[in-house]
Amino acid sequence: MKRPGKGPVSGKEIMKFKIAVTSGCCLDCSHCFIDRTVKRTIPFASAMKAVGIFLRSPGEVKTLEIYGGEPLTVFPLVKKIITGAQSLARRLGKRLAVSVASNGVLAGAAELDWLAARGCRFAVSFSGSELSHDLSRRFASGKGSHSLVAGKVPLFISKLKEDLHVILCVHPRRAAAAHEDFLRLEAMGFRNIGIECVHGFPWRPADLSAFGRAMRRITAHVLKRAASKNPVVLEPLLEFIREKEYRNSFCPFLRDLELFPDGTLSFYPYPFLRGKAQLKAAKMGTARGWVDRKYRDCLPEAGSRRCAECARSYYRLPGLSGGSRAHALRTAACRSAALEIVRRAAAEPGMRSYLRRLVKLFRKGYI
Repeated sequence: MKRPGKGPVSGKEIMKFKIAVTSGCCLDCSHCFIDRTVKRTIPFASAMKAVGIFLRSPGEVKTLEIYGGEPLTVFPLVKKIITGAQSLARRLGKRLAVSVASNGVLAGAAELDWLAARGCRFAVSFSGSELSHDLSRRFASGKGSHSLVAGKVPLFISKLKEDLHVILCVHPRRAAAAHEDFLRLEAMGFRNIGIECVHGFPWRPADLSAFGRAMRRITAHVLKRAASKNPVVLEPLLEFIREKEYRNSFCPFLRDLELFPDGTLSFYPYPFLRGKAQLKAAKMGTARGWVDRKYRDCLPEAGSRRCAECARSYYRLPGLSGGSRAHALRTAACRSAALEIVRRAAAEPGMRSYLRRLVKLFRKGYI
């Protein structure tokens, strides 16, 4: 294992850094396990200390993702973090892309205008159909949020344009409808669509089989429309451009490092963790002291035994394997599509143009 130089991040590149700014939210989604009874918000000083280390890590292109909870519940803090991060990135000569992930409920013209004026991306979690969306995305009263968010979609599109991204979160009980939901999002005007798999609920063999079929239909549809004047960008395709350019993309430091509202650093997504025990087990540092020595004092080596053992020893929490298997199906379908895009781009101008579009988004930090 190579030894790094001195420094708080030991020479590791951090390409993408996430901040869960608050545990507070206006919804009570069943697939989110954040304890909303104890509202925590990250102190601005802690957030900026972590952002400073992130931006000073090796690499020119950086992506800062801000989420929660619901980040728009603390939008003044979000604005301060974004302003500070963009200012520091300019001083350091780094290219910083900023994304704010939201459920869309609180997003209005003022918030969207502020983000658009600063070149920020807005990623809204929205599942297309009412059945799929309201299965889990509900208010505390039990009322679904689909109709409210759907009514705002024209506003999102008009304000953000290419900087609008929609995240289709697939629940195992709606896996068979993933293709239908994807087409519905496209029909509503979304052109940058991501697909994520809900964790924390059992994915039965039938759910996984249905999701695999749906993903193959989705990628076939994307390829069919790739040469059109208004194609759909399937966001997971960008991951394979990243893999081509970053040999050490297996290391979670590159794009999985998160800061939680209480100052904890983790490689696990904040909303996936259930209870104090899992939060404690996922902790691998703090904003104040940075990362534990185990993760700090090494540089990644592709294929090394030590790196493989490190990952296995960390990613061990129960309850996430079902969603991981669904995610693997998503990845396999998108990998096949990416290979076909590259193969056909050599001879087909339309496919070559689509590939250039993917590369352009990747270079903006769209990961």
